[in-house]
Amino acid sequence: MNSLEYAIVKVSACGIFAEPTFKSEMVSQVLENEKVQVIDKKDDWFQVRLISDGYKGWVHRMYFDDLDSSESYLKDMEEEQLFNFPIIKTAYQMLGAPYLWGGRSPQGYDCSGLVQTTMNLLGFDFPRDAKDQVESKLLREIKIEDTSEQDFLFFEEKNIVSHIAISISKNINSDNNSDYIFYIIHSSGTVRISQVVFDKSLYAFIDGRNRSEIKLHKVMRLKNRNE
Repeated sequence: MNSLEYAIVKVSACGIFAEPTFKSEMVSQVLENEKVQVIDKKDDWFQVRLISDGYKGWVHRMYFDDLDSSESYLKDMEEEQLFNFPIIKTAYQMLGAPYLWGGRSPQGYDCSGLVQTTMNLLGFDFPRDAKDQVESKLLREIKIEDTSEQDFLFFEEKNIVSHIAISISKNINSDNNSDYIFYIIHSSGTVRISQVVFDKSLYAFIDGRNRSEIKLHKVMRLKNRNE
């Protein structure tokens, strides 16, 4: 970590794991702007100690501001790429709005309301609910490894579509035999930027948190007008 002894986590929350793998037990969390002491390193993982309570565990390097963190990535994307992706640019205008079940206005958005409003503002007649959005004739399915900016990630619980997010990155994990890692914009608590990790079975870890039944349903892409 460039010999730095301390680091700042710059996502809303990330998991502290018992071992240097997302498949191990999550023992605690680090919150946004919380300072940690780095005490060991293994591959892309850092063993940290929380300054606030001394709790120790492993955190992936991408969460750190001093490394290739989400904030530095998003800053670069905003400066160099944002205006190339109208879906992302439009959704960004809603960042910070509260989550509201059934919401589709600045007073609050649910996950599908955020996406519908984004698409409506761009001139598309788009369904309201995630279960209908995934069936939209405006979209076509793609493989997860082909996911790119402004694709749509649909999540499922018990084979039922339960959440949608907009991808704002390609897979940032350079290890082709390991997990898929993306940054997304979605409505969860607020309209926010999160990091999602899909394991080999496509179960989802969002900002380091996992409920075992949540996994990827499909990745969909807006069709070209001539498709």
